[in-house]
Amino acid sequence: MRLDTGAYLQTLLLAMTAYGVVSCPQGLLSFYADTVRDELRVDEGKLLVGISFGYADENAPVNQVATDRAALEATTTFHS
Repeated sequence: MRLDTGAYLQTLLLAMTAYGVVSCPQGLLSFYADTVRDELRVDEGKLLVGISFGYADENAPVNQVATDRAALEATTTFHS
């Protein structure tokens, strides 16, 4: 079931991106399932992941942060 959930989640996140919606999966919520159920008044089912989503404020300082990436050669080895 988690494999199917992961495939669904990936497709949903990619679809959101295609429509200009930014998102962030929150797998850690599954460790707080009882708390989430209490807050949402849900009595049944499993909580595997949550998703925060919306439209980015491009002018917000936090959205101006850019980090450097390591070169591909420094992180990956290709074998032929």
